Amino acid sequence: MLFNRRLFISFLIFFCVKSGFAQIGGSSTYNFLELPVSARSAALGGTYVGVNDGDLGLAATNPSFLDTSVNNHVIMSYTPMFAGINYGYVAYAHTFSNIGTFDIGIKDIDYGTFTQADDAGNITGTFTAGEYMFNLGYGRALKDSLFSAGANLKMVYSSLDQYSSVGVLADFGVSYVSPGKCFFLGAVIQNVGSEIKDYIPGNSEPMPWDADLGVSYKFKHAPFRINVVATHLQAWKLTYTDPTDTQTVNQLTGQPITTNNSGSFLNNLGRHLIGSFELLFGKNFALRYGYNYEMRQELALTSAPGLAGMSGGFEMKIYKFHISYALTKYSIGAAASTFSFVFDTSEFY
Repeated sequence: MLFNRRLFISFLIFFCVKSGFAQIGGSSTYNFLELPVSARSAALGGTYVGVNDGDLGLAATNPSFLDTSVNNHVIMSYTPMFAGINYGYVAYAHTFSNIGTFDIGIKDIDYGTFTQADDAGNITGTFTAGEYMFNLGYGRALKDSLFSAGANLKMVYSSLDQYSSVGVLADFGVSYVSPGKCFFLGAVIQNVGSEIKDYIPGNSEPMPWDADLGVSYKFKHAPFRINVVATHLQAWKLTYTDPTDTQTVNQLTGQPITTNNSGSFLNNLGRHLIGSFELLFGKNFALRYGYNYEMRQELALTSAPGLAGMSGGFEMKIYKFHISYALTKYSIGAAASTFSFVFDTSEFY
């Protein structure tokens, strides 16, 4: 037991101190891996790594959630995004006695059909683009069932017109649940790996690796669960200021230009945090809300921020099926819906 606790604590310390000082946006490939694969994750701010309560959709983010509680579960999710982009996820989990729980999953994103043109602007045809992730996950509870650990092995294939790439990545996760199952703690390092086939030979691109830490508390005598996730712990500075942009006054209105990219301590801290809560009506219905400050700062229009960065949804159980829905507001004119369908195959035989 002492070894297990040392392993868990060492894992947390490793990525809590693994902090850089540069922004991370636009610095990697395979960024579709960061999109939430379930309606629950989408409703709770896009990243949810701190609760192990038998939800197979969360294991795609933190593989330590793979245990007997998801044995024989199936999840199917679909997100029709804006601009004709669609992505989905399907996975199945099975527990082997005295070994642990495995899951297999497939995530794909279809960017649609594009018009192809030459350097002079002459239309020469059309082309398509899409990316695919194949996942094999493993997890198990440790001796006292309070600590769990797991890992995902991913194979990614990306096809962008005549360019294609293949990559191998991995996730490593640990989690803890208190004896009364009120307090949860989860930590994960995601998307560590590299390309094994580059889009352009000899030009290998970095992976969208990430380090997250999540905590959650379920009130014992109230139907509430509150959650906080600290994201991108591998880099402190998430703001960006274009060094070539020296304009301070709007040439059309004459008004001073304001920016959301202030490098202040509080602004950077806020971009690392996602807050959310769940209102639980027994085991058959739940309401959810999430707030992603980083998304709001990066995507909201200055003149009309609206509900950018906010998300919400619900889950209900009908017969033997859990049906979930989430709505994520990226900006005042862009929103995405996510639908998830989960069931336990063992209930049918």
